[in-house]
Amino acid sequence: MKNIIVCAAKTGGHIFPALSFSKKALQKNNKIIFLGTNTDLEKKIFSKSKNIEFVRFDLDGFRGKSISQKFIFLIKLPLILYKVISIIISRNISSVVCFGGFITVPVGLASIVTLRNLYLHEQNSIVGSSNRILSIFAKKIFTAFPISDEEKYFFIGNPANTQNKTGVKFQQNDNLNILITGGSQGSDFINKNIPIAINALEIKLNVIHQCGLNKLQNVSKYSDAVNASIEEFIDNLDEYIEWCDFVICRCGAGTLSEISHKRRGMIMIPLPQSIDNHQYFNALFYEKNNQGRVFQEKEPLEELSNLLEDIIHKKIHADWKKINPPIDHSKAASIMFDEIQKDNAAI
Repeated sequence: MKNIIVCAAKTGGHIFPALSFSKKALQKNNKIIFLGTNTDLEKKIFSKSKNIEFVRFDLDGFRGKSISQKFIFLIKLPLILYKVISIIISRNISSVVCFGGFITVPVGLASIVTLRNLYLHEQNSIVGSSNRILSIFAKKIFTAFPISDEEKYFFIGNPANTQNKTGVKFQQNDNLNILITGGSQGSDFINKNIPIAINALEIKLNVIHQCGLNKLQNVSKYSDAVNASIEEFIDNLDEYIEWCDFVICRCGAGTLSEISHKRRGMIMIPLPQSIDNHQYFNALFYEKNNQGRVFQEKEPLEELSNLLEDIIHKKIHADWKKINPPIDHSKAASIMFDEIQKDNAAI
């Protein structure tokens, strides 16, 4: 049995792949210590993961923050670095596996100082800030998109969300089913504008709208023609994807990979403020592979209603279901674990 540190921060796009990898490692009789922050999402997910030790650090991001917030980050960094070094030595950690987010910087640096193997997973089509910093020191870098041909890069896809099936019951009728999700943190643009665009169609539809924790009050009212259910958070997203005919979503890599894997098409609305505009490039990849359409917030809302009308009346959503996914994400966690295991076996 090996002791492995797994690290990710803040968003479902980082956390769910980390959780999937952790479950794979646990199946192989390894011990997982997860290092993260104290966000509501992390607490919600890891309160259910009894076999994973969760160590929380109080650390916010760096890029896009105010000068005072950046100063606080730099002050906290050495203390967290020291704590992680202590954990690595005292727990005899064999490997450190980072899935992105600001907390991975001190965790990755601690692995370098203690001469432990460092592994990275990049979920997005553009390498994130933390992974760029750490990549030069990483033994292997696993990616969800074909980013690089360098020898230590492994294009494997995104470790799938392996939440247990809940057997959720969906209402059955002849209406079209649309799933709407703004990602784990929700989207104010989607919450406000998608109901308006859908109402303009004047079509009977079934809608499940995931709005984000504590954001129920931000969702615009759906018309009586729409059978709408509003959920704060969906932790078994794959079941909802199977239920729907197509999805309207933000463009986090985890969300897009799950939808693509289930052969559902998407209207993809990138977050304009995403670092390095990575959500737009994530979406562009899937659009080029005929799995959806990109709609940007700067476009008129009327164009979104027109796009929806085309997808519904021309049955474009049915054509999307016939498209083979451009990336196979199903074996990502296994491939990643096996590659790390090879290095541990050589020690």
